[in-house]
Amino acid sequence: MGMCETDKYHTIAALRKKMVKSVDDLDIGHVIDVVFNEEFQIHSFILGGSRWEEFRERLGIIDDIDPVIDVSTIRSIDEDVIQLSIAKSRIPHKLQEDVIPENAFIYSSMKRKKIVDTLENKFGKIVNLGVLPCGEPIFVIGGTWFEELSERLGFKENVDLLLPSSKIESIDEKTIKLNVPLDKLNLTVDNKPMTAEEQREYFNSLKVKGAVEVRLLERSQVAEFKQATEFH
Repeated sequence: MGMCETDKYHTIAALRKKMVKSVDDLDIGHVIDVVFNEEFQIHSFILGGSRWEEFRERLGIIDDIDPVIDVSTIRSIDEDVIQLSIAKSRIPHKLQEDVIPENAFIYSSMKRKKIVDTLENKFGKIVNLGVLPCGEPIFVIGGTWFEELSERLGFKENVDLLLPSSKIESIDEKTIKLNVPLDKLNLTVDNKPMTAEEQREYFNSLKVKGAVEVRLLERSQVAEFKQATEFH
């Protein structure tokens, strides 16, 4: 089962601030990472507790037993709460067998990989993640390589790229490979980047799976948009 549908899109930063609650109204934790399946759709969220607890886990003082919630167990995403449909006692943790599939991809790891097209041209990295009202993920591509590409294409403003997960062909240890060449992404100065308000309206309009398209985003406006909607 896929991600639940919502009335508006959510950013990864906004999701991280929401408390995850079990059906028996117990606090479970906050989202700290995202797990994707082979089709690059959201499989589950990894949760963490307090910052002190996370720090102790990194030092190896306590076992890293972060809870993992399958997206099929999410009943609703509200202003401050991600409400689950299962009890706290039934929530597994990431060290348990098969909780995170062997062929899964982790968001924090994906952000470190370079992105290449079908011709192996490298042009950016994932810098952002959002979840559309239809439940599909969207990735924002940026970084030094994309800045250089934008300059070569003649863009005067700083831009990022909205990339649907459907454009990803494969992921290996070092790269995320797209299923299209760069020249098929419509990266031209005639493709006017979306302003902050246009981004907000467009993301919230995507209530049907498969409807999202590759778009250019004004990065300067994204910074302002980030303050308003926590898009990072």
